[in-house]
Amino acid sequence: MRRKLLAIFGALLVGGYLAAGYVRSNQWIGSHPQWRTLKATPSEYGLRAEVVSFRSEDGIELKAWWLPEQNGNEVRPGTGTTRRPNVILAHGREDNRSGMLPRAKFLVGAGFNVLDVDLRNHGESGGNYVTPGYLEALDLLGAVDYLRTRGERAAIGVLGFSYGAVAGLHAAARSNEIRAVVADSAFLSNADLRSRVARSSAVSWTSRVRAWLGRLPLLDPISDLIFRLRTGINISGDEKDSLTAIDGMQSRPIFFISGERDWIAPPENARRMYQQARSPRKELMIVPGAGHNETHSAGPAEYEWRVVDFFAANLKE
Repeated sequence: MRRKLLAIFGALLVGGYLAAGYVRSNQWIGSHPQWRTLKATPSEYGLRAEVVSFRSEDGIELKAWWLPEQNGNEVRPGTGTTRRPNVILAHGREDNRSGMLPRAKFLVGAGFNVLDVDLRNHGESGGNYVTPGYLEALDLLGAVDYLRTRGERAAIGVLGFSYGAVAGLHAAARSNEIRAVVADSAFLSNADLRSRVARSSAVSWTSRVRAWLGRLPLLDPISDLIFRLRTGINISGDEKDSLTAIDGMQSRPIFFISGERDWIAPPENARRMYQQARSPRKELMIVPGAGHNETHSAGPAEYEWRVVDFFAANLKE
């Protein structure tokens, strides 16, 4: 009888873990309408836009806005040339390209061409799951190929926010075509991100449920295993972390930005990444009083001139 009870308990425990792991993996998989809805249009920001399509390096159909320089405030990338540098924008998770329009506006106004991308499973792009920025790097590499295919020969930079920043770092580590990266609110790793969410009360009730589940022993590797079984993708491992990507960028310029009150990607993480970077042209800015989604809005003037100066200095021919 005792063995039977233990067997039943064990089966219930295993089943409960598998169910919890499945629930946790749903935060990365499937359709999320709030990720898809475009909240603004370029015309609302006075921008001229073209909707363009291209594929990620692994074949996912992506959508983006092509926002060419249009205000006559040219950034000269080198002596004797009038080609405009290009900046690819990569939004955070649970957002889409519309959320990057405020950044697109000041970059276009400063003389940069901008390609504002919907990463996979966001906005109007294809795909049915996301990763913590690692596979999204393939979306940005597809964006680089698209720029070259349409005849844009000038230098390319990436400005990414949150998991889009992580994607930017990984993409630059894989392609020397990306000359400089602004990593705004990048997180160190998926494991670090999950541990911070699990300790925080400043999240939605669904996130709190997932956070509570995350405190269960061994649930993180079980969730990763279920994600892998459902998608074929392994999202764990040091090679997926931001520090590894930063090493892969070698001496290319990186500008790290963090909000002073950001509990998801806090300033100590940005400082650690800044120390890891080997570039002699690295920069760090901590925005006073800013939370995770407020690095630009909390101090737009300094944010904008520093980003523009960084790209103008480092996207020269």
